[in-house]
Amino acid sequence: AVGAGLALPLGLVMGTSERAYGLMDPLLQVLRPIPPIAYIPLAILWFGLGNAPAIFLIAIGAFFPVLMNTIAGVRHVDGIYLRAARNLGAGPTTMFLRVILPAATPYILAGARIGIGTAFIVVIVSEMIAVNAGLGFRILEAREFMWSDKIIAGMFTIGLLGLGIDIAMNRLNNHLLRWHRGLDS
Repeated sequence: AVGAGLALPLGLVMGTSERAYGLMDPLLQVLRPIPPIAYIPLAILWFGLGNAPAIFLIAIGAFFPVLMNTIAGVRHVDGIYLRAARNLGAGPTTMFLRVILPAATPYILAGARIGIGTAFIVVIVSEMIAVNAGLGFRILEAREFMWSDKIIAGMFTIGLLGLGIDIAMNRLNNHLLRWHRGLDS
């Protein structure tokens, strides 16, 4: 929620403003390829051990997929929609709320689906490194005692939780995008 909450408004601004895009894109393209795992030493240095560095890492994991898809969604709104709205007298606010935002929503939700998957991976890794609880911590603990069965059980649990999260996000996307696909409820 933190990563997406920061990425969404920034992506909307960067998508609608050429100037903001030109100023921010080089910095984002430098930071985007850095995996969230590479921030672990910095997160521990800044926040110590516990939940704070994990939240920071998870937010970074969700931030870039949501940001990049939001920018792409806003920048790829079909020009015919924009021209039609202008011809019908839509002002900037109406244009944004009634044309750009709905047209970009499929991209934004796709970014959220990818972002939540990435964030889930970072949760497990954060638990292995910076937290003393959770599934990742238990897998690492099982490694110390050479409990292969618990490691494999943890891996299957991660897979099942990931599947559950993806199914939930897919259903949410399908529900929110009924209008886009022409589906009736």
